[in-house]
Amino acid sequence: MSQARRRQRFNTSSNQKRIGHGLREIVLISFCFMGLYLFLSLLTYSGVDPGIFHSGQGEALKNMGGVAGALFSDLLFELFGYFAYLFPIMIVQLGWVIYQGHHHDILAEPRSLVVPGSGFVLTLSAGCGLAIVHFTESPLPSHAGGMLGKAVGHSLQSMFSELGATLLLLALFFTGVTLLTGLSWLKLMDILGFHTLRLTPVVRKYLAQRFWPRFALYSQQLLHVIGSFLKVLLRQSRRSVKRAYVNWQSRRAEWQARREEYEAEEYYDDDDELMNDEESPEKPPEKIMIATKDAIEITPILPAEPTVSEYLDVPTPATVSPSGLPSLSLLESPPHQPTLPDVDALTRWMQNAFNLVHFEAIVIAVHPGPVLTGFEVQLTTPLESTRLDVLSEELKRILRTTHLYLVETTPGILGIEVPNAERQSIDLKELLNYGDYQDSLSPLTIALGKDVNGLAVIVDLARVPHLLIAGSHPMEQAALINTFLVSFLYKSTPDAVRLLLVDNTAADLAIYEELPHLLTPVITKKAEALLALQWCEHEMERRYRLMADKGVRNIEAYNLTLSSSSHQQFLEGLTASTDTLYYIVVLVQEIAELMQSDIAHAIEEQIASLVQRARAAGIHIILATQYPSSEVITSFLKANIPTRIALQVTTKSESRAILGQMGAESLLGEGDMLYMTAAMGVPVRIHGSSVTIREVKKVVADLKGRAKPQYVNLTPATS
Repeated sequence: MSQARRRQRFNTSSNQKRIGHGLREIVLISFCFMGLYLFLSLLTYSGVDPGIFHSGQGEALKNMGGVAGALFSDLLFELFGYFAYLFPIMIVQLGWVIYQGHHHDILAEPRSLVVPGSGFVLTLSAGCGLAIVHFTESPLPSHAGGMLGKAVGHSLQSMFSELGATLLLLALFFTGVTLLTGLSWLKLMDILGFHTLRLTPVVRKYLAQRFWPRFALYSQQLLHVIGSFLKVLLRQSRRSVKRAYVNWQSRRAEWQARREEYEAEEYYDDDDELMNDEESPEKPPEKIMIATKDAIEITPILPAEPTVSEYLDVPTPATVSPSGLPSLSLLESPPHQPTLPDVDALTRWMQNAFNLVHFEAIVIAVHPGPVLTGFEVQLTTPLESTRLDVLSEELKRILRTTHLYLVETTPGILGIEVPNAERQSIDLKELLNYGDYQDSLSPLTIALGKDVNGLAVIVDLARVPHLLIAGSHPMEQAALINTFLVSFLYKSTPDAVRLLLVDNTAADLAIYEELPHLLTPVITKKAEALLALQWCEHEMERRYRLMADKGVRNIEAYNLTLSSSSHQQFLEGLTASTDTLYYIVVLVQEIAELMQSDIAHAIEEQIASLVQRARAAGIHIILATQYPSSEVITSFLKANIPTRIALQVTTKSESRAILGQMGAESLLGEGDMLYMTAAMGVPVRIHGSSVTIREVKKVVADLKGRAKPQYVNLTPATS
């Protein structure tokens, strides 16, 4: 009897085990198919399908998971970016845990989920943050890291910089993987090292027996063939090379002789010759400075009486600077530029792209440029504003480009800008040779770059009069600042323009140390920056008092009045006053360091006073930042500095912070910018000119050899 009962209990227990094992197997299979379904839905995601945050275009679904798959994939990509692919893996892993029976332990002790759960959250958050920091371009709705990545990555990047945020996120990511999987990184390194040492003798033996003998044989044969070819080539071309060298030497000697003859010539003014016909005591020749276009020549000429222009009282600069302007030969000539693409081929290319996305439109105009090609497309059916982003993503996919700017310029007309396959370089030397730059009378002329049609863009900072620059990439911002400064140096002497440079990094502007144009050494400390701004305010007040004494309202009228009175005093035999006012450019390389410091309030007050009142006194402010946020670019700065330049940024919110609208997140980098003034109302796309560090050093070295800087005392004198 007892045996029958034991047999019955054994059979019951065995049946329960079989049933439990079968149920766990069913759960595993179900979870595997759920994970596969979610993976395929993510893999076949398309922006034209309906999603959580947008509606579809009414076309056939492209997602293999159907409507549900499209909704799931859109939600996960929106929240987590590429790390949405982690969820199918976790679903399959959960099914495996249940199949192994470990879920009983979890249900019995829920606190055991804290460690792997924390690891999952750390892995997901750190991974999304890394994706946002390093993958700025992505076809996903919210970029590579999703909303979670934006929240984590941007906050850490603003606090620790890109490098600091990367190191911190990597540490959190590896910690999360360890907590989630129980993986020991040291043990993994130990295993890899063990197998590496184990395989090293095998690889070495293979290389010694098989690879190196064959490599040596083939190398010897190849060198023999190359040597024979070069020997024949040199033997046949020796005479022609010698003849070309002789011709070059003769041309070089002829050019040198002409140059020496030209430099030895003496230039006489016709009026001076007429005035010097009268007898006068002979005096030894004096040396005066005669300015040419690119250099300063010193030529002995006879002492001259006042010229006709002086008798006519034509204003000239009150002083002649002994430093002069650098030669354009210090800058490198632009390389050979690729030709612009064929207009007809571009028209067919864009028309075919619209046909492939099943959108009825006609390409009516094509505007090739040095970097971009602009298209004007007429729509046959109205386009909702909500569908612009979807159409842009589809065109990117068809045209195989990561950058595409699309906007409805007028009702029914789309403007599209697509990068060229080969980009032309825009060198600063080319722009400095343009007539618009050469003919400009302003000492604050800037050769900014070219527009999308290839036309030069020359800007006068005196008319701007202040400038706000923002971009996420330090090298791009540094290149733009170098363009500004070199443009000033080729247009003005230290008598006309003085610079006050604030470089918190103590690296980007260090090459300008001891430049004759500097008012002070390059400022690297926050306290010194505040002192410099306070000095500028005192100087502004002093200049306003001087202008009030002359009855004028700005620096141009003051210098013109002073120059006219100097000529009159010269004609009357009196000592001429030469105290003209020079322009002052205050350039802050990183305003975020100052706006987020303990002296931020004082800094903002000084900047406020200068940007509101300093224009007429000839003081102009250029503020730059790599962190375009509302905390740095305040509403006050945007209201008082309407002229702004947006370089490439990472997010749409950063573009809105600098421009008040989106667009800067779609720029190409390498000097591609959006330039906006109060008169324009809308930003204009400009491709910035480039100047290398080597060129900057050559220009600065040339100017440093001509004169020494005359520094001012930043401590304001009481008056």
